[in-house]
Amino acid sequence: MKVLLLQIFIILKFITMKKNLLSLITLLGAGVIANAQITINDTHIVGMNDAVEQSVDTMPGSITIGPSGANQTWNFTSMTEHYVDTLLFENHTAYPGASNFATANIGMRSSTEDSAWNFLNKNTSGLFIVGQSGYQQAQLVTLEYPGTIITFPSTMGTNYAGNWWGKIFQQYVGQGGIDSVKMTREAITSSNVDAWGNVTTSFGTFASIRQNVNDITIDTIWVYQGGSWSVIDPFTASLLGVDPITYDTTNTARWWTDDPNSKFPVLEMEFDNNGTVNRAMWQKSSPFVGVAEMNAKPMFSLYPNPAKDVINISTDKIANSIITIFDITGKEIKSMDFNTSNVTLKINDLDVGVYFYAVTNRTSGKVIQTNKFIVTK
Repeated sequence: MKVLLLQIFIILKFITMKKNLLSLITLLGAGVIANAQITINDTHIVGMNDAVEQSVDTMPGSITIGPSGANQTWNFTSMTEHYVDTLLFENHTAYPGASNFATANIGMRSSTEDSAWNFLNKNTSGLFIVGQSGYQQAQLVTLEYPGTIITFPSTMGTNYAGNWWGKIFQQYVGQGGIDSVKMTREAITSSNVDAWGNVTTSFGTFASIRQNVNDITIDTIWVYQGGSWSVIDPFTASLLGVDPITYDTTNTARWWTDDPNSKFPVLEMEFDNNGTVNRAMWQKSSPFVGVAEMNAKPMFSLYPNPAKDVINISTDKIANSIITIFDITGKEIKSMDFNTSNVTLKINDLDVGVYFYAVTNRTSGKVIQTNKFIVTK
């Protein structure tokens, strides 16, 4: 299939933004304070038909991940909820592009990503990334690359390192003297459980181990011309708005617990090389909500996305709710009542950027759904 050259490079630019396949955070229940370190295995990890509600702080300020070592106490009750996300773990075989991920045995999708699907493999030796599919420029893109989230059993001192290189995307072009384009990725990962103790968020205190992960990815764009592959030249890449080679480093700290009410990390933080946190995620609510219960709730869709002047939000049920719009910092921008199956909200006064909306039940005050949209001009 012949695809517009510019369209292909928009897709490639999209792929370079999809560094973190999985946002790993969990459900909390009643916490148990630890006097000794714990061990995490596959029985402590999320499974089919589970759902995870999480709060996200996009501007944690001066928070750091804290010290390493034995018998630590971490207190992160000062974090601010900017928006809420829900992760659904379910049968992956119905996901678009599922046939490309033969080793997957569980799927995950996020309430803030309505066109992206993640493929995972969970077994007694660990929880692993298989790949991701998603729509970009009305085309299904499948990203096939392996990764390790955590190995089992994990306790203080458990570590692993891995290096993978492979093709994650290729597309025939047939234009501008270019036969095809592809993207390759080299991924270098190291992980170490460097601490154990008790971690406290606004929802409780939990016995935990802390996993410290460093991910380095190197993405390279290649073109097939004259019978051979070569890295795209800088001039052509600049015209198309992409980089020939993209380097990215991500540091992540995850606090895992064996609490039976918590099946993923109690807390996850992305941080810089100095330990300063740039983003934090933790459990939003309990009790644990299954996929079936989530699907019974009114589901909301937003269109168009991206949008310029207005957005339309519709639901499969009449909603006695309030819609609130937030900017990327979590600041409330505007809100309106939602008492029908469809509302239209003017956004021509918003600056270009990413925004979030939350639908809140007027009676209970509970957030029913959140998602993001993009404003363009």
